[in-house]
Amino acid sequence: MKKMLLAALCTAVALPALAQEAKVDITLQAAMPSIRDPSRNDTFKFTLTDAKIVTSLALECQAGRTQALVLRTNEQCSVKGTGAIVNPSNPGQRMPRAQYAGGFTVKENGQVEGNTLSVNYLAVGKVPASSESFGGGMTLKPENPSPGAAELQATILKKLRGEKAAGSVIDERVDTVQLSNFFIPSAGLPSEKGCAWNGDMIFSYQTNSWFINITAKCGEKNYALKGNMPWTDTPGATNQTQYDLTLTLPSAAIGSDDALFANPDGDSDLFATVDGMTGTIIMKESGHVKTKVDGVDDEVATQIEGSGALKGTNVSLEAVRSFTLLIGILSRTFFGA
Repeated sequence: MKKMLLAALCTAVALPALAQEAKVDITLQAAMPSIRDPSRNDTFKFTLTDAKIVTSLALECQAGRTQALVLRTNEQCSVKGTGAIVNPSNPGQRMPRAQYAGGFTVKENGQVEGNTLSVNYLAVGKVPASSESFGGGMTLKPENPSPGAAELQATILKKLRGEKAAGSVIDERVDTVQLSNFFIPSAGLPSEKGCAWNGDMIFSYQTNSWFINITAKCGEKNYALKGNMPWTDTPGATNQTQYDLTLTLPSAAIGSDDALFANPDGDSDLFATVDGMTGTIIMKESGHVKTKVDGVDDEVATQIEGSGALKGTNVSLEAVRSFTLLIGILSRTFFGA
């Protein structure tokens, strides 16, 4: 009788669902000779690997510049790449599935059209060949940011001014990425429908950190992600830096701006599970040169070798993969000078 009662109680009480984790590994190589000679092109190689898909991108980018104060050359990047699906019955077998092609141009007003990028899907098994274009657009460091980006920038600067001592100089330089329904197609699985991204990412030179407030719609699933990705020197290492990403879902961040300025306050927090996306990208730098960044003297690397991983907790693998691919497409923004 007691056993029957215990079984009934176990059936009646709903146990909490275990958090679902998705992981995408990253490797990258960047060569940026344009820092020394603006007429030369930069190259980026970016590979992301997860349990289902392996995608490799190769970008060649021409830096935007103005000659004689009149003749303008827009920033342009060509994009080539391949994607292979992992056989779930034989993880060592990878079958070619996707071919990425096209490129994008950053116009004078910062606008980028998504439909100049495309992916061709090769026939595999019973699934026929097909193709799909990226869509929507984004704006990179516009002179006149959108209201959402301007509001986010104002929030960041207000926070930074409040943390600085009276009379201290605030470095107000920022880089911005505005996403306007920027659509990244499926990486090759018919069950995935791709993700459309909206929102803003702002890099503050004052804190060397990306502040991120974005949303994603992947099929029928929606995600609102807010947080930051600081760029710091790796402790105890020479010529090595790292990105540390923390993006939280509203349930974890309670939808407030505090998530933008999350900062681990104690060793135990470093190992806490966050509902959203987290991860670290380590960058080994070389070939440093002195140059001007937005009119300010700086020393930057011309060569980067990087590796790391992004993880999603209660965020689908498709969404984590799509965000990682977005970083790869914007390699010049996230890893270039």
